[in-house]
This record gives sequence, C-alpha cells and structure tokens, in this order.
Amino acid sequence: MRLSNLMLPDVVAAFRTDPTSIRELFDDLHAEDVADLVEAADDEVGVGLLLALEPDRAAEVLECIEEEHQSELIARIGVENAAPIVEEMASDERADVIGDLNDELADALLARMDPEEAADVRSLVAYEEGTVGSVMSTEILKVPLEMTVAEVIDRVRKYGEEAETVYYVYIVAAGDTLVGVVSLRDLILHGPGTRVAELMTEDVKTIGPDADQEEVASTVQHYDLIALPVVDDNHHLIGIVTVDDVVDVLEEEATEDIHRIGAVQPLETSYFGTSFWTFVRKRAPWLVALFVGGILTAEALTWYEDEMAQAVLLVAFLPLIISSGGNSGSQSATLVIRALAVREVDLSHAWRVLRREVGIGLVLGGMLAFIGAICAGLWAEPGTFFGLAATVAITLIAVVTIGTLLGSMLPILLERIGLDPAVSSTPFIASLVDMLGVVTYLSLAKAIMGLS
Repeated sequence: MRLSNLMLPDVVAAFRTDPTSIRELFDDLHAEDVADLVEAADDEVGVGLLLALEPDRAAEVLECIEEEHQSELIARIGVENAAPIVEEMASDERADVIGDLNDELADALLARMDPEEAADVRSLVAYEEGTVGSVMSTEILKVPLEMTVAEVIDRVRKYGEEAETVYYVYIVAAGDTLVGVVSLRDLILHGPGTRVAELMTEDVKTIGPDADQEEVASTVQHYDLIALPVVDDNHHLIGIVTVDDVVDVLEEEATEDIHRIGAVQPLETSYFGTSFWTFVRKRAPWLVALFVGGILTAEALTWYEDEMAQAVLLVAFLPLIISSGGNSGSQSATLVIRALAVREVDLSHAWRVLRREVGIGLVLGGMLAFIGAICAGLWAEPGTFFGLAATVAITLIAVVTIGTLLGSMLPILLERIGLDPAVSSTPFIASLVDMLGVVTYLSLAKAIMGLS
C-alpha cells in the first residue's frame, strides 16, 4: 500500500487546520511520496499542498507528478504562482512540462521566467520528440582546461547543487569545445595543485542532440556510464543525459514495443490517463487488419470445400496445424525483436538468423510431426491412416518452419527499411501463418490422399 493512502486523511486534516504546518511535515518525506499525496488529494487541497512548499521543494515534487497531471496542476495554480516553481525545475523536466502546455499558457509562463531560462526552454522544446535533445539537461559542470584540482573542486562546491550530476566534470577549451572528462573520484584522489589536463580522459563518448534517444540507452549501457555528454556538429558541449533519463527512455521504448507486439498503437499517457475513445482509436486499426487476415484465411478454406467433404477428419487437425505455425512464428518474432532492441542482432546477422531459425523450425516441426502422426493413427479410419498421418506430419514440419522463417525475417526486414521491428507484431505474424498453413495443409492433403 502506498504511503499516500495511509497519510492522506491526516495530511488533509492538518492542512485544513494549519496550512503552514504542511511544509514542516513534508520536509521529512521523499518528493515522490509528497507527489503521491498531491495527486491523491482533491483539486483544491492538491493545489494548496503544492503552494505551501518553497519553490525549490515544490519543483522537486512537481517533477515526480505524472505528466498528464502536471499541466492540470499548473493551470489551476495560475501562471503567477507556477512561474517560480517551474523555474526551479531541472532544465529537461522544465522543458517537458512547458512543452505539454497549450501555447497561450506556455507563452505566459515563459514571459514571467528569467529571460535566460526561458531561452533555454525554447531551445530544448524545439527538439523533436524522441531525440536526445528532447531528454537532455543543460545544467552541466564544465571547467576550462587550465584549472587545477583545487579550483575545480571549488567550482563543484559553488555550482554543484545546480548541476544535473557532480560525478563527472567536463573539460572544455575555447568556445565550450569538449576536450575531456574527469571523475569526482579522480579529483578527490589527486593533489590540489594537479592540473585537470593531466587527469582527464580525452576519449569521451558523446552523442548528438538529433540522434534517436534509444542510442543513449545503448551507449550508456555498453560503456557503463553514469552520464553521456551531448555535443553539436562542432563538438561544443550543449547538454548531458544522465542515467535516470536513460531509465525513463528504456521504460518508454519498452512500453512502445510491448504495445506494438500486442497489436496496439503506443499510448502517449498512462492507462487511466488515456481516454475511452483514444483506446478505441489505438486498438481498432490492428483489430480490423487482423480481422481482414482472418477473412483471407476463411476464404482459403472455401477453396478446399470438396476435399474437406471427402475427408472430414482433415478439419479436426486444422486448428492444431495453424496454431502450431502461428505459435512458432510468434516465438521467433519475440526473440528477434528483443535481440534487435538490445543490439544482440543487427542487419549483418540476417543470414545467420535465417539459417538458425530454419534449422530450429525443422527440428521443432519434426517433433510436432511425430506427435501429430501418432494422433492421426489413433483417429484415422481404416485405409486412411498413412495418407492422413503423412499429410499431418509433413504439414506440421512445413508450417512450423514457415512460421519461424517469417517470425525471424519480418523484424529484420522492417529494421532494414527503417521501421520499428515491433510493428511485425505476433498477432500479425500468426494471421499470416494461419493463411499459409491452411493452403499448405489442404494442398498436401489433396496431393497425398488423392482427393479430387
């Protein structure tokens, strides 16, 4: 149970009795817990709780509130009260909040902010959603190349509270050109007179502001970094992406992939923050597409009405066969989509993936074929055993192999043409394999069992 559920009645009672007492009460709580209380309270009390805090503390709390509620809170608080709070937020969080407001409210808020801070927000909001620039922070600890360890530590003490992180200090030359990085650990372990130029690491991993935000996650993970500097085309240091931003990116990207794998267009907000008709709009296109796929499968069945009338037992095996192909395709698609996402597989591995999945499909299909042949023997009428068993066994090998082939190759193909591999969702692959399975099964039955 969340802390807010337990504390809210007492907090509301204290607020109504003495609003000033809330500030002292909230000082001992984590900002996330305070945010839960603000969100759980009714509109009037929620606004009052936030306004009872100092602007810097209120900014910490506002950063922890769900995005769809931030805009509502700011609108209720009013521009005059919201401006000092928003100004205290981290630059990336501030840009996200203002970017979600309507134009009139955003312009009014920016007009009341410090001109330098407002310009910073406008530059961050200008970056396209999903790029590195849209998630970076501009509060960076950077020092000139000529400084000593003692001077850098003084700089950290003076400006560290405003910086996104103090664990890395970036070394810049003229024009904010990034030339190196030094860790706080190295600064502490070396003498005060040592020049940072002697300590810094010159091979600094960087990223551009227009790169996809997924690249940040893979780079930070690969090099085990706490933060990644962002540089422009001239290698000027313009921002930083920290590991907490990377966690948010990973969650966002994973959520999008899971939605697409489940044949749902990704949601922009939380489940309960999404309206009824938005859900319908997000889910309907895929359902319609999959329904059309089902119609094609049904149409394929009509091509073989006469054959099925001659061997009714063929119909009994049909669900087993098409589900086996769809399930094998879904397995392969899930494995390959995930491998592409974590960079275990790339386009250069297509041939290796193809060979492996065809081999796996043949083995898995062979296992199911053995079981299917036994079932055919138990169910078949006298004189049809061998024909039915052979048809079921060969079809299972074929459809399972086709399923693994399509499931593994479609994501790679989509990656090749620049689309999200998760678009090749498992329901889509299952529908495609269903239709191919029907045609394969009944065509083999016609050939092997001599149906006319």
